[in-house]
Amino acid sequence: MIKNIKEIMLTNEKIFSEYACKSEKGIKLNEEKEDIRPVFFRDIDKIIHSQAYTRYIDKTQVYAFIDNDHITHRVLHVQLVAKEARTIGRALRLNEDLIEAIALGHDVGHAPFGHAGEKFLDNIARRENIGFFCHNAQSVKMLKDLENLNITVQTLDRNIGT
Repeated sequence: MIKNIKEIMLTNEKIFSEYACKSEKGIKLNEEKEDIRPVFFRDIDKIIHSQAYTRYIDKTQVYAFIDNDHITHRVLHVQLVAKEARTIGRALRLNEDLIEAIALGHDVGHAPFGHAGEKFLDNIARRENIGFFCHNAQSVKMLKDLENLNITVQTLDRNIGT
């Protein structure tokens, strides 16, 4: 029964482009017990249930010094990015689960004040000779090291490069 459910979930991968990364190619850093969900689908679940993702809820995408009901929250930004990415991926016959996992995890390492905060922290890190600060690399550190989530190499790799 479980094998049949997993096969049903993987049915759409038969129409993927030759350039798509199929779930069977997903590389985990640590072994996991068998699951009916494809590997990248599990990445999605791990990310949306992570502490880093749940902290998006009250974070704004931009800061304003006036009351404005139309300020976008980071969680909405990430969901919109995921939706657009899935739409493009579907048109190109790519793995939508992998695309969604990448999109949902792409901002979890952002510093306060977005890219301006990232630049500020990067300048401090470089000035103090302790490396650099990059929200993409920080996203990987949040998911892999701080929360110890067993996310696939493919999802982590794209979060570094986004």
